[in-house]
Amino acid sequence: MDQYIKDLSTLIREGEMENTYKMVWIRSIVESCVLDPKKSLIHFDQLSEKIFGYYWNQTIYFGLKQCPNPNKRPKIYQIVLEEIERYRVKFGNKPEWFSRVRNRVKVPLSDISDVLKTDVCWRFPKLNGKHFDIYELDKNKKTINVRSPELIKDYSDILFELINYRWTQKLEEFNHSPRISRKVLGTDRERVRRGSLSKFREYLDLENPNRICFFTNKSLSDKNLSIDHILPWSYMYSDDLWNLVYVDRGHNSSKSNQIPNEGVIEKLELRNKRLLNLFNRNGISTKHKDELELSIKNNSVRKFWVGCKG
Repeated sequence: MDQYIKDLSTLIREGEMENTYKMVWIRSIVESCVLDPKKSLIHFDQLSEKIFGYYWNQTIYFGLKQCPNPNKRPKIYQIVLEEIERYRVKFGNKPEWFSRVRNRVKVPLSDISDVLKTDVCWRFPKLNGKHFDIYELDKNKKTINVRSPELIKDYSDILFELINYRWTQKLEEFNHSPRISRKVLGTDRERVRRGSLSKFREYLDLENPNRICFFTNKSLSDKNLSIDHILPWSYMYSDDLWNLVYVDRGHNSSKSNQIPNEGVIEKLELRNKRLLNLFNRNGISTKHKDELELSIKNNSVRKFWVGCKG
């Protein structure tokens, strides 16, 4: 491997990080080199839009925190959070990729570039008192001149994997949610898809044959019937029988990704025990039954609920 790529990999792998700035910075550089390997001079504004998009996707889909202190959020991350709130007020809570809503979103490129100039660009190439010659920096003009953009492109797959791995490591310090590596990869590739929950109906009907809403206790017609996650899908990033119930479609839409209270959690725990008894009584053996049994044994509902609140 070329020494330049070795040095860049070392910075990604071993650089000190208080937040995720360094990973979004270098990822935006690698992406720029992939898109235009003949261009070595890159302005911070070009990187700023990419960085905004990375934070947008991770936040709007999964609410991933990018720093340890919620009362002292990094400026760029805070900018994205504020814009997401404005977007939701105007367009609703359905998550959308940044690439699809770019024309609806205000991205303050100069503000983000100022942060990159002040806090990020000069820190990244330094490690243990040594400066690595990855790019030539002009802070006044807010530009970098990348030494080997074509070489970065050639090794981009390896670099992207390394960046995502280190980014995931850092996010695990700030977030208590499961499957963070999958969330990072999903938002990186804009491939987050939610599967159909209809396959769970036969198991939910076993315990709730009259299809009573878990929250309102009202009988549901096919028109109003919906299957929902008690612990938000955006947190769990999975469809598990032990976390699914019948709900009124209108109630499902109104509650969005709210974290349930303890009463709801206790009700779900009791439901899961009843459902497992029915599986055993009817001699039903499936992977969903095994997962349900394991969730009860491991107290998963309550453990994930506590993590979700954190």
